[in-house]
Amino acid sequence: MRTILHPILSVLVSAVAVLGAADYPTVIRVGYPGVGNDGYSPVGVSTAGTIAGKGLFEEEFKAEGIKFEWTFFKGAGPALNESLANGLLDFASGLGDLPAIVHRASGIETRILAANARRQNTYIVVPTDSPAKSLQDLKGKRLALFKGTNGSLAWAKILKDENLTESDFKVLNFDSATARGAIATKDIDGYIGGSDVFQLRNRGVGRVVYTTVGRTPYLGRFTTLLVTKDFEQKYPQIVQRIVNVWVKEAAWGSNESNRSDVFKYWGKSGQAWADFKEDYGQDTLASHQSPLLDDHFWNHYRKGILAAHEFKLIRKTFDLDSWVEPKYINEALRLQKLENNWVRYDADGNPIAGSATAAGAVSR
Repeated sequence: MRTILHPILSVLVSAVAVLGAADYPTVIRVGYPGVGNDGYSPVGVSTAGTIAGKGLFEEEFKAEGIKFEWTFFKGAGPALNESLANGLLDFASGLGDLPAIVHRASGIETRILAANARRQNTYIVVPTDSPAKSLQDLKGKRLALFKGTNGSLAWAKILKDENLTESDFKVLNFDSATARGAIATKDIDGYIGGSDVFQLRNRGVGRVVYTTVGRTPYLGRFTTLLVTKDFEQKYPQIVQRIVNVWVKEAAWGSNESNRSDVFKYWGKSGQAWADFKEDYGQDTLASHQSPLLDDHFWNHYRKGILAAHEFKLIRKTFDLDSWVEPKYINEALRLQKLENNWVRYDADGNPIAGSATAAGAVSR
């Protein structure tokens, strides 16, 4: 028997179908500022890297048939920013503090949803036979830096901390792989990088002469998960589910019982397990992998905006409150009962006593 719908009911059914379709995009475009040593794998050392490698977003939205289009940018943050500016991305996963500040200062509307890798260290490596023993010894020398990345802001802070200026050095813009190669061939006198510098030392072609390890937390580098304003306003439920996945994976990556597995997984990008172990030292996983938008996070970005302007990396400052959107992570923490899973840090980067109760979450 054929059922005939009333004309008004037919219109309502059609409208619901259209609204339902509008609730789900067919493709979600995610950018990641880096690639592994093989030239295409996601870089490790973060929640962003393990989510990409495990296909966790894809698994979350498999029932809806939503596809995820990942782009891993060899040109890191500056290249990702260009795609954001051209409307080619919906999310920026693991974007460093400086490139994020740069695109927001230029008027590109995004929302910070959660922290990714935080308090990352910076190292300066020189050729093994270099006479330099400190950063001061490199004055007037050729140093490689991947400009426009969060390393640039860290470098500016390091210079100020050491009472130096960039004019004291000949700073060249090299990507990380090119810089490592130039150290090996002795075409430069130093490279300002992250834990990837250990590869050079392990090969016997480099020696570390400076590290931010043990210094003020102000020198640490942060990365985040961001969404475009348009996507967030159109698909808030999708954004919430993305952040739910993010927080769940951050909890796995912060659990000390998973330390060996975390480092092994990051090693799939081509970097040695021992490098991650050395970089983290006695730090807990949670101190670097916490997704919280705590006081230290807010203070880091507030100071970062001011520092970027002071060092002429951006032309104007902007209001941080209009950029950070904490409601999604707060809901994710509530849903998963993870409100007390991570230590919260005060504005200066000191742990707040009693802010975490879960095993493996306390700071060393």
